[in-house]
Amino acid sequence: NGVYLMNNKTKKDRVNQFMRIMADTMTYPQCKALRDNLLHLGFFDAPASTKYHGNYPGGLYDHSMMVTQSLVYLTKKLGLQWERPQSPYLVGMLHDLCKCDQYVQKDDGTFDYQKNLPLTGHGDKSVIIAQQFLTLTEEEVLCIRWHMGAYDDKEVWNNLGAAIESHPNVLFTHTADMMASRIFKI
Repeated sequence: NGVYLMNNKTKKDRVNQFMRIMADTMTYPQCKALRDNLLHLGFFDAPASTKYHGNYPGGLYDHSMMVTQSLVYLTKKLGLQWERPQSPYLVGMLHDLCKCDQYVQKDDGTFDYQKNLPLTGHGDKSVIIAQQFLTLTEEEVLCIRWHMGAYDDKEVWNNLGAAIESHPNVLFTHTADMMASRIFKI
């Protein structure tokens, strides 16, 4: 089972895999700087959720990697066009940065949701964090912001629709996220 195999990876394995995957999308100094920022944020240690997909240390990275792989797969199979070729990698890896500080591990190994954080939100927060160390295209911003699709608040569904109409890869980013969390259970 994929979750078991991913859950057995070490932090070092995750960091090395990240460097191999991202090295093809940016220069080594950029990749190293991004890695260092993500290490500082706790990206390679954090869970993806408290009780659902990726609810183990390192689950956030594993989930993000699976979203990246799913987005790259959809891009190749469907011939998706992006503003820049590295976008599926950046969007997939950075879409859930908001979760880096959202969960605290309890003594029993489970996780609690952190309340009262200074920066809240999901897609918006991930964009804000990512833009602290990368310049994102409008398409990347919208894909990260709206990756939750209709799981976002009903009041903003018209905005989601407008984002999909202006940049169809928003819909495929949501699809890749659902593939990772609902089909692959990561």
